[in-house]
Amino acid sequence: MQRVLLAGRGELTRRLIRSLRERGVESVVVFSEPEVEQPWVDEADYAVYLNGSTVEETYLDGQKIVSAAHDSGAATIHPGYCFLAERADFVAQANGANLRVIGLDREELERIADRFLVRQVAAAIGVPTIPAIAVPEGEDGLEQAAGMDLPLYVKAVAGGVILRVDHYDELPMAVREVRRRARWLTGTDDVYISAGLANVRQLGTTVVREPGDRAYALGHSDKSVQVRFRSWMEECGNEVVAPEVGKRMAEGARKLVEALDLGGVVRVRWAVDKGGGYWLLGVSGRLTTGYSLVEEVFGVDLIDVQLRLAEGEPLAWEGADTTATRHGVQLRLLHVDPRDGVSRPDGVLERLELPDMAKVEVGVAVGQLCTAETEPLIASIVVTAPTRQSALVKARAALEDVVVEGLVTNLEVLKRVVAAPQFWKGAYDVHVVDDFLVDD
Repeated sequence: MQRVLLAGRGELTRRLIRSLRERGVESVVVFSEPEVEQPWVDEADYAVYLNGSTVEETYLDGQKIVSAAHDSGAATIHPGYCFLAERADFVAQANGANLRVIGLDREELERIADRFLVRQVAAAIGVPTIPAIAVPEGEDGLEQAAGMDLPLYVKAVAGGVILRVDHYDELPMAVREVRRRARWLTGTDDVYISAGLANVRQLGTTVVREPGDRAYALGHSDKSVQVRFRSWMEECGNEVVAPEVGKRMAEGARKLVEALDLGGVVRVRWAVDKGGGYWLLGVSGRLTTGYSLVEEVFGVDLIDVQLRLAEGEPLAWEGADTTATRHGVQLRLLHVDPRDGVSRPDGVLERLELPDMAKVEVGVAVGQLCTAETEPLIASIVVTAPTRQSALVKARAALEDVVVEGLVTNLEVLKRVVAAPQFWKGAYDVHVVDDFLVDD
């Protein structure tokens, strides 16, 4: 591996550039027209312009990524943690052009993209799943949803798209919209309807496995502080769930990854209720935004794991201690309107000050115009401490040290959430942010 094309953007791309350079490997980045002056473009050894302004016509265009690799002389692609990171069709396209893609291979991605196959495998090894039913092509879902209690969730079979339905008359439109977005994002428009669970949190178990070897579960991360399924904060450590529940979830995640015969860094996603009940949501075959949090809590290097496996090097994890001895919090400073948590009005990042007491990864440069098409993650801020309470004290202090000018961000909302009594008590669910969005 002499030169690697990085098919993402933002803080992970900057981290990958550093990791590759430490191994003596050259990096190639790609960029769209609005991001021509972003820091990763200058930091990489080579940069390729994708000739376009929108995400759809640049980062999501597999042929442009393949052509950029060929033009730059890169024989390997790292897909990052979004865009094409879980697209089996992109891996097949790249492999057909004699390019290797770091991460899960095409067959592995196809297995986890088949949500019903994953559910069957999970059921066979005793992992709880949420009731769900497929919506055949050409149907609106009403027949399939008959008898199912509201709310319901319409989901793309290949992942990445989900809509909540609170009234049955909303279902046909939701099915059409999920099909449309899934076709654009994943290349397939197969959808299914999943039963809803009330007052649940969403957790993820990071699992590392060398192909053909034992899987290792690196604890659980709580990503329930979210808006429209985009996580604004994650917690990781032994206090995320009750010890016995966490032990069963870790064992279930480890067995599921082995049963699906996956190799690399993956995340098994769960819904967990207040009583300790838990259900499988799916398996993600990529690094997630919370990778740096898991690294800080467990003292591992997940990027190094990926690069070692890509080079055919052994992980030598036999006997590794996968018990968390610290609690960590990752705060995600996002370019997003704090009134609705979704829209992203244009603005220039005029000033950015970040805390010295935390591990910080910056994705956007000061002086840059930020739009709905540019990288939304301004910075990732990670703090760790011996206990959850002490980690939250550090997180609250870290947020007070953040200064942002020129852009609307979620900073004030994060401050409100971290200061809330129910958050300190751990008594929150996936709707926690709704009560703290900034009023006009």
